Amino acid sequence: MPEISSPKAGLSIGAGPAGAPTGAPGSGRPSRMRIDRLGTTWMIIAVLMAVVTLFLHRHMPQPLWTMIHLVTLGVLSNGIFQWSWFFARSLARLAADDRRAHSDNLRRILGFNACFALLFISMWLGWFIGTVVAATGIAAIAAWHGAAMLSVLRERLASRFVIVVRYYVCAAAFFVLTALLAGFVTTTMFSSSIPEAFLAMRDRLTFAHALSGVGGWLGLSIGGTAITLGPTILRTRMSPDAVSWGIKVLPPWCVSLLIAVCGALLGVMPLVGAGILGAAACGIMGILIPYARVLAAKKPQEYSAWSFLIGLGWIALGILFLGIMALFVGTPSQIRVLTMMWLPIIGAGGFAQLFEGALSYLMPVVIGGGPSVVRIGIAILDWQFALRVALRNGALLLQVALFWAATSTAVTTLRYALWLVVIMTFAIDIVMFARAGKNQARARRERIKEMSESRKAQ
Repeated sequence: MPEISSPKAGLSIGAGPAGAPTGAPGSGRPSRMRIDRLGTTWMIIAVLMAVVTLFLHRHMPQPLWTMIHLVTLGVLSNGIFQWSWFFARSLARLAADDRRAHSDNLRRILGFNACFALLFISMWLGWFIGTVVAATGIAAIAAWHGAAMLSVLRERLASRFVIVVRYYVCAAAFFVLTALLAGFVTTTMFSSSIPEAFLAMRDRLTFAHALSGVGGWLGLSIGGTAITLGPTILRTRMSPDAVSWGIKVLPPWCVSLLIAVCGALLGVMPLVGAGILGAAACGIMGILIPYARVLAAKKPQEYSAWSFLIGLGWIALGILFLGIMALFVGTPSQIRVLTMMWLPIIGAGGFAQLFEGALSYLMPVVIGGGPSVVRIGIAILDWQFALRVALRNGALLLQVALFWAATSTAVTTLRYALWLVVIMTFAIDIVMFARAGKNQARARRERIKEMSESRKAQ
């Protein structure tokens, strides 16, 4: 993969491992299998399903589960598997003939998507055995991913950015826990032979599963990536204390999440609230404050930076809300009701928007072709970005305002219209990704052809 580095940032994103295949000479195209297309496919499915769910949710099996997991597993988890390993293997500079460099991760991603497809089908059919097999398979793949990250840590890494890999190892451990808890949740949903006492724990298990998955797997992956990627997207240096603070907060962050998960399983909500707020404090001190120092010196100018920043803001808002609410409710069932209306907003405004921002930066850089060619991709992705960001987040803020509005036909219609606006902005993003990738790849091939002809003429 071509390397596009920023001297100011001090970090090269897009630099593949030493000796990694970059495509046939003069081809202008990486030889790697486009596993990123799986994530893109799930993005398209998620957008289409969002429209279907918006109007037909009463006639669908598991509509809420479907949308949550299309985003968290289909889009975000595919992205984490792909990009976390991309960063890790680049830091370790794994040789092209090292099995870990490419083929093992390809198998993990394909296996994960097969398990997710099985889980999706089984949930819709109410097939208990299928859900348990799929959840177990995902747990095994997550463990494999974590073990691969640990193998990277055993390499001779001189880079201070190794802290990122430590976050990915911890995130993978929480994903294993998340998948195992998912197996227990589906058992309470579909098995007809479980004890009554176990069935009564369904809401506790569901809440613990959500905390482990969103807070552990997604949260730690995002937190570790944001340490380096946030400033890089801004095309500037990290805060001098960013790495040291990232190292300091990781252990208490993990402990806080475990406290929250245990509190959910026990049904002790003050323990859940304390754990969530503890994790939030770690994220604020280790991620947001160093990032804010960078923002004070370098304002966002591109779609990638604005989307990434606003996504972080929505996530922080959602975590604080959840932590505070957990201190004042009695059971996981109660907090489930209270947070139900927030889930789609934090999902769209937070996690999905942050992912779009990160991808908007990474995709042009990885396609490469030199600064002039990269700018072609960026220019397409930045098309009317101020309007797109304003429409998306304005619609989400109006959705929040409508929480306190009396239920009426007009309010319901407005909510539907606002969600269509949000979905439309994500659909436009997907179109822009396709256009940027196609045009930049063509420009890269033309540049390589010109350079080849120039060398022949000499």
